[in-house]
Amino acid sequence: MSLKSSALKMLIESGIHFQMRDESTSDWDEVVKKLPFKPVRYLHTSIDYHLAYQMSFEGEWVDLSLTLYSDNKPVGIWPFSVSSKQGLSYLSSQGQAILPPLFVNDCPLKTEKRITKQCIDLICQYECLLRTAEFEVNSILSEGGSFSTWHSGWLEKSYKCYVKSFLYVDLKLEIPRIKYFFRKSYKSLISEAEREWKISVLEESIDKKNWAKFRELHIKVAGRVTRSIESWESQFEAIKKNQGFLITLRDRQNVLVGGGFVQFSADEGLYAVGAYKRELFDKPLGHLVQFKAIEELKRRGCKQYEIGQRFYETDVPPPSNKELSISHFKEGFATYIKPMFFYSKK
Repeated sequence: MSLKSSALKMLIESGIHFQMRDESTSDWDEVVKKLPFKPVRYLHTSIDYHLAYQMSFEGEWVDLSLTLYSDNKPVGIWPFSVSSKQGLSYLSSQGQAILPPLFVNDCPLKTEKRITKQCIDLICQYECLLRTAEFEVNSILSEGGSFSTWHSGWLEKSYKCYVKSFLYVDLKLEIPRIKYFFRKSYKSLISEAEREWKISVLEESIDKKNWAKFRELHIKVAGRVTRSIESWESQFEAIKKNQGFLITLRDRQNVLVGGGFVQFSADEGLYAVGAYKRELFDKPLGHLVQFKAIEELKRRGCKQYEIGQRFYETDVPPPSNKELSISHFKEGFATYIKPMFFYSKK
């Protein structure tokens, strides 16, 4: 039996009332509209990007993202996937740690708990029956900071729990207050960058030539092609659908010297990818892009901006020097650091 057939058979036998995401796109979108908080990672454009990214590598991928139903009404969504490589199966949310199902505002707590338990049990069944390799589960704290049914459910399963730190900007604050939290040296560097570079925000009207130039800069900086054309197309589509924007920096000769792509939902912004000319690393490039991203997301009414993970030398596994350096740079813009709980079991 193929990976897809095996995965679908277990899903059907799980007792979960569902439709596949690609068969219920309008219901999925309807649930997103009714979520108390709308994370970027639950948007179609984000899921499609991560799938395109992963599918460009070796292995087989099956997208099992579900719209969840109760009494024939869509009440929740769950980004989930199964993949296979070299004889082992992997469980994830399109290559990332498995995200929890999210539910609409008026979903009864009893229903939410029942479906969440079914999702946890399904993952455990996959782990047992598909020769699953080590995987990771992500638990998102509520805005009030309380633990969810998803969190307590994994603790009850005796999975190892550990914490990672993520950097955020509170966009509910006014810009002067946000700047108060910036690293002291960044304020003058941003002013210097504003004098040095021409900055643009490319939105729905972006053309493919500008996007292609950013992709080419990314390849040049990386020194190689790091991902597929399809993954770049997914991010371009996010911009065209008003779920992302590209910030570009150009010099006095109108040459592209840097830029950053930011994806956003109604509530959240997420720094996705940046590229800056290596020979100008001593110049304030990323500083201006981050500040402009904050301004743009606040203008759109977003509540928070996730800049990225804050790595520490004591993390397990140990981060690279590059990861430490990048996260130290990003920390200079954050107004707070938020813990995320993860679970794993070999």
